[in-house]
Amino acid sequence: MVVLLLALVGALIVMALLSIGRLSFGRSKPFDVRNFIRWFISLFIFNFIFCLLIVYFGMPALTGPFWGWQWILWPLLISSVFCFFTFAGGARTAMNIGIGLGTGQMPTQSGTTKEGALAGRHGIAAGIFGLIVVVVIGIVATFGINIFTTWFDGNAKVLAAIPHITVESSPNLPPTDARHIVLVSPSIAAYKGQQILGSTGQNLGSAYQLDPNSYVLQSINHHLYYVAPLSYNNPFVNLSNPMTPGFVMVDAEDPEQQPQLHTETQSKIRYLPGALFNQDLLRHVYMSGYTYGNLLDPTLELDDSLHPYWTISLMQPQRGYTGDQLSSVLLVDAHTGAIKQYRPQDVPSWVDRVMPASTVSQYLSWWGLYNNAPWFNPSGLGQQAPASAPQLLYNNVDDPVWLIPMSSASNSDNSSTGVFLFDTHKNQAYFYPKAAGLGIGDNVTKTFSSTRANIRNYDVSSVQLYQIYNVPTWVAIYTQSTNSGSIFQAVGIVDARELNGNNVQFEPNLSSALNDYQQWLTQSGGSSTGSGTTTVKTVTATGKVQRISPVQQGTSTIYYLQVAGQPNIFTANLSLSPKLPLVQAGDTVSITYTTGGSTPINLSSFDDTTINLTGNAVTPTVTPTPSAKK
Repeated sequence: MVVLLLALVGALIVMALLSIGRLSFGRSKPFDVRNFIRWFISLFIFNFIFCLLIVYFGMPALTGPFWGWQWILWPLLISSVFCFFTFAGGARTAMNIGIGLGTGQMPTQSGTTKEGALAGRHGIAAGIFGLIVVVVIGIVATFGINIFTTWFDGNAKVLAAIPHITVESSPNLPPTDARHIVLVSPSIAAYKGQQILGSTGQNLGSAYQLDPNSYVLQSINHHLYYVAPLSYNNPFVNLSNPMTPGFVMVDAEDPEQQPQLHTETQSKIRYLPGALFNQDLLRHVYMSGYTYGNLLDPTLELDDSLHPYWTISLMQPQRGYTGDQLSSVLLVDAHTGAIKQYRPQDVPSWVDRVMPASTVSQYLSWWGLYNNAPWFNPSGLGQQAPASAPQLLYNNVDDPVWLIPMSSASNSDNSSTGVFLFDTHKNQAYFYPKAAGLGIGDNVTKTFSSTRANIRNYDVSSVQLYQIYNVPTWVAIYTQSTNSGSIFQAVGIVDARELNGNNVQFEPNLSSALNDYQQWLTQSGGSSTGSGTTTVKTVTATGKVQRISPVQQGTSTIYYLQVAGQPNIFTANLSLSPKLPLVQAGDTVSITYTTGGSTPINLSSFDDTTINLTGNAVTPTVTPTPSAKK
């Protein structure tokens, strides 16, 4: 077993260092083999047990400086302190005995006293040598490695160059498919998951729980879901059950959909983070031989047949103890524990992400600090910083990216200096510096909260940045908090460059909010890019109606139209024209709409020219009522 081998090697290294210190003192004296063996065996057993505990519970990665073996400094430190104080006390005791006996003591007693004093001096030497090694390697060398790999301008530029960044000249972010906008926050998912857990009649909640922080957003069969594993309520349940029943899926696009609880045979989870002993996911992987890298970001993902897997990123530090880079991706079957190793470029397509969010944040922090500024820069001139943690964004349902707005180093700056889209599968990022001036941070949340439509003061959650109708747009969810999570109430949309509560489009569903937003963009002239040109283009067209159908959405009736010669489906409401209920297939209509959005497109004007209400009207003749005869 790998942990036994590592513990054995670690204990031997510690004992070799201590033995060097012991044998280097008093080499002119006769070597006492029996005393040395007794000392070696007793201390070796202690160090083997100590190393075994460190390896089993700490799982140190054997990579980086000293090939990762710096963890043995802990048992070396404890053993050195033990040797120093124990043998120092023994030496003093032996010397006191010798002084007390004087010259009249028996030869055997005098020999024992001298042997004890000599052994004490050798033990002290071992302890001192061990402490010197700990100080030199653990403090001096570690501090020196950090200085020569991260300090000064040359090293800073190397850190800034770790992420592979392409600067985009386009002022527009990639367009968003509005059919896959996330309308469920992790808190809503936790609430819905808790509901399904208690509704099966199996009383699963008595033994298992759903951690609100364990819900993972992912694409499954071209649809977005949150997935969370069932975990143990307490260690006693863990000891009596080798597997948890399965996992919960919550629709991330439609808050009205019911969650799914999967407890089929293939859905059961044997290995998961935080479980006891060898059932712990990372310990299982570590003990399977993956000791040569940092095991980061264990994430539960389902393949398209809903089989659960854990993805783990195996990282290697490139700059001393820091600068982790992705070297391999491990896919662990959550049911059987089978492990497959992939190169990042060979990971199956159903895996959504392997670049940890924490690594992306660190990369962009270095880039923002040092790419356009020197290492020593107390003024902060030229520096940028990530404005928020990476946000998993699905502009395309099968192609997620990490989205990170950047801002200046000033804490008072609440607008972006650009936006990063970081690949979730490799070290590749795309920077959009012309997406500057977007409202970010607390200003966005306060804008959604302050809209007059939010009369019930709903909480604002899951604020996400999309590119809708060619406009950078913040989309937020309004929720009502409960003890077990949140309940969806409404959705809000606002232009990211026009943060004002009056500009928020507040509706109970996404389609109505998108319709309102498109009308607002048309009426207001749209958001401007950094070059000052309008990103919303207005188109006027004439054609014959091929199909028309009314659909009830909430309290409003929305008409869906297909017009000959137009590749899009259009929507319109009665506020545009009272003719809409009278329109028939074959009528000629004149329409105006804005480009840049996904279908259906909301019309900004509509007229059915077949229905002529401006012709000559006939004025009726009024005949007075004859008076009654008396």
